[in-house]
Amino acid sequence: MVKYSLLLVVTIATYFLLRWKFQELGLTWDDIKMSLSKVSNLSIVVAVCITAANFVLLTGYDLIAVRYLKKDLPIRRVMTGAVIGYALSNVLGWLVGGNAIRYRLYSKWGFNLVEIVAFISILSITFWLGLFLLAGLAFVALPVHLPEQYASSIPVQPHVLGWIFLGMVGLYLAASAFIRKPIRWKDSVFTLPPFKLSLMQLVVSAGDFALASLVLYVLLPQSVRGAEINFSTIMVAYLAAMIVAVNVHIPGGLGVLEATILFLMPKEAAAEVTAALIMFRIIYYFLPAIIALGLYFYIELTTEKKVAKPS
Repeated sequence: MVKYSLLLVVTIATYFLLRWKFQELGLTWDDIKMSLSKVSNLSIVVAVCITAANFVLLTGYDLIAVRYLKKDLPIRRVMTGAVIGYALSNVLGWLVGGNAIRYRLYSKWGFNLVEIVAFISILSITFWLGLFLLAGLAFVALPVHLPEQYASSIPVQPHVLGWIFLGMVGLYLAASAFIRKPIRWKDSVFTLPPFKLSLMQLVVSAGDFALASLVLYVLLPQSVRGAEINFSTIMVAYLAAMIVAVNVHIPGGLGVLEATILFLMPKEAAAEVTAALIMFRIIYYFLPAIIALGLYFYIELTTEKKVAKPS
């Protein structure tokens, strides 16, 4: 009950924060509609194609977890679980969408509760590894331009943050390469993935975030892309939004994604960025969720429970 009450409070707070930001920017619905009309059909087609490629790549998350657990599951089922799990978690959140749906699907495919918990844990680790890697590379090597009032409020220089993120990734890779014995933590025992699987975690997660950021970037009008709103800046803003959204557990980060990115973008481009965010919601979140729901109900109606054999 406390969890849902907190979720409601955060949701309401996000709504008023977003509303206040629109008022501060002097943003009206007419401005947004005009900016929506500037989004070209070519940009929409390209965004749809990148989204499709991204969801193919998302299969890698589940494939890594299946290999870590040494389960023999057909690739079509791995792809199905990944697409449904991520499409619905994007809209409903991890707890209601991703985790609940995966528990239902993978228990139907022969995974027990302990294996599903380990499965979800590997997904989470993969998620954070890619986020840290991309954020680290962006702050260390890429031209990121944040609004001065926010860049100056960061307690340490961005490049220092970047090296911290990269250092954490490096420590994880070193541990996976040299620590092969089970690790005990209180009442839990776990084994790190092999080094090659850890590298795969980085590639899949980093590619996922990069492609998602690219979808948002291509939906921006050509007139606002440039030195101030380049791809690396959009990517860092998107990563920051994902960190906030995951930690507050608002389904799909609704409002959080928009508020975070608007806070990190130049005021002059607020209408264009808002229009791109609306199109991003439709293309990257809602369309895949509709497809995933149809696929999920089809599986529920046609699939019998089977056992996944160890590979």
